Amino acid sequence: MFKMNITGMIPKNMENRGLMILRDNFGYIEEILNHRKIPKKGISDDKIKMFLKFLSLMDTDKDPKVIRIGEREGRFASKVQEELVSGFCHGVGRSGNLIDPQPKAPGASVMYSLTNNLLTSFLNGLGLKVYSIAVPVATGMSLSLCLNAIRKKYQSNVVIYPYAAHKSPIKAISFSGFKMRLIETTLYGDALKVDVRDIEDALIHEIECKNNPCILSTLTFFPPRESDDIERIAKICKEYNVPHIINGAYALQNKYYINKLNRAFKYRVDAVVSSSDKTLLTPIGGSIIYSKDKEFLREISLSYPGRACATPIVNILISLLSLGMDKYLKLMDQQIECRNLLDELLNNLAEKIGCKVLKVNNPISLSITINSDPVKIAGKLYSLRITGPRGVRSSDKFATCYLGGYPYNYIVINAAIGVKRKDIIDTIKKLENVLLDC
Repeated sequence: MFKMNITGMIPKNMENRGLMILRDNFGYIEEILNHRKIPKKGISDDKIKMFLKFLSLMDTDKDPKVIRIGEREGRFASKVQEELVSGFCHGVGRSGNLIDPQPKAPGASVMYSLTNNLLTSFLNGLGLKVYSIAVPVATGMSLSLCLNAIRKKYQSNVVIYPYAAHKSPIKAISFSGFKMRLIETTLYGDALKVDVRDIEDALIHEIECKNNPCILSTLTFFPPRESDDIERIAKICKEYNVPHIINGAYALQNKYYINKLNRAFKYRVDAVVSSSDKTLLTPIGGSIIYSKDKEFLREISLSYPGRACATPIVNILISLLSLGMDKYLKLMDQQIECRNLLDELLNNLAEKIGCKVLKVNNPISLSITINSDPVKIAGKLYSLRITGPRGVRSSDKFATCYLGGYPYNYIVINAAIGVKRKDIIDTIKKLENVLLDC
């Protein structure tokens, strides 16, 4: 691919030496394009920039002889704008299908196809034997795309939603034009769950009413809300031939969730949505949709209207190339270590102040009960430059995911992927100081 005729310009031994270095510096591009898998080892930022520049030079707006007379020609007012999209000014997709090649953007089309290949190999490396697409919208809108595809393919008109206090999925259901049947949570000790029998009863009722229901379940959420039993829900969906979408925003950062997904995939799971920023450490604005059904992913891409900005896709590709499989697996191990440290320090703190850590199955987050106003405590932590903790009052029926009265005020603290031991230690120290001052 990379041939340079410099014969006679410098001594032969220098020519051979220089070309050898050039091949080594550019050979990784050939390797990525040939293998189309997430690299084992991450790639440097300079090489990633060079690779993106190489691909973007294929787009028609980079053609030095092109005559551009269309209404959409990859024009920009400032060079800053070109840099923000990494040179892919034409974006990705076509008006009828998000993943279709764009004639004006051969480079961006290759970039998008490559991203989806690398993403699928990444998920396979985590143990999920699925296909995947990168999507240039965040989790809520991605759920809408999935639901629109469900409606088109199966004529579904009602979404059965086991209650989780998250506005994005609720808005996604409304945005997609579905009716929503909410299934309430039940309190089991400290944990809040949705009884699968209630989900099945609602399903039967909707079918008897001549509706075509589907289920939107929740895999990842803050305690005290536990994951839905997606395996049993998937079994029910298979038995009744009902579509099933899973909201797994940060499901890919811990084996606990990945194992749950693998068990559910044995039955009926049409698609899962995970956030790229919560999973691959990208800026917000993208997500990952994956399924065992490659054709259904195409149906989802068909529900996207128009072309899309390339930036969220480029961000996913950059993370995959930069991290590589080895570093991501190491980050997963570090996440577990930090979660164990958080458990230890939070229980020590609870013993000191006469409170308790809620007993809820969650491999990412923990909650500690608070005797004072948790919202004010979270506000003080924010003023101390700690972002992330959530303060929830027992009377807040939406935030607790419980339409009854939850027994405790509490603070939620996360140990998500990318967090460091020092972050956990400093957070608990500052939380202790704030609580002792109250």
